[in-house]
Amino acid sequence: MRKLRITALILVCLGLLIGGIGIGMCFVEASSFTYRDTARLEMTQTDTVSTSIYLDDEEKLTGYEIYDSNSQNIVLSPDAQISQIQTDSQLEEGVVQVEVTYRSVPGFTPDLWTVRLVSNENNRLLYISTGFMQAKAILSVKDQILSDIRNRRIGEYQFAEITGVTFTVNPADRDKIEPLFG
Repeated sequence: MRKLRITALILVCLGLLIGGIGIGMCFVEASSFTYRDTARLEMTQTDTVSTSIYLDDEEKLTGYEIYDSNSQNIVLSPDAQISQIQTDSQLEEGVVQVEVTYRSVPGFTPDLWTVRLVSNENNRLLYISTGFMQAKAILSVKDQILSDIRNRRIGEYQFAEITGVTFTVNPADRDKIEPLFG
């Protein structure tokens, strides 16, 4: 029984030693990577996503933000057409139609959602968000990511850029949209 305990103790110590060597090697490898900042990926998909926002009688749409919970990888395109506000008398009162045009890697689609501002129950804010990173989008650019890892570079990747945001409202509701920001 004593030999069994000594053998088990030797195996545990050997396992800790090998684990320590592995952690050390991992640290050395990880510390050799350089940060490459934001890499703009090849965006071959151009698309539009839209939603309708239903406002109460006294409610206003006060602005929008481009938001990403992962790494701020949605940005405005330099030639973006932001905050176009159009009126359409055919549209029902109290409805704001939002259309977001974007360029992205294949398989990527932003989400649109609204929240009430906490400080003022009558104001809403529109978020243009990626939500969680979409596996299909990552797989479409895996060659670029693996190439960067082979070259010991790591950074953030820009999967999409917003090229336009258009708001359409009934002319009677035009005053329900305050100056918008991006």
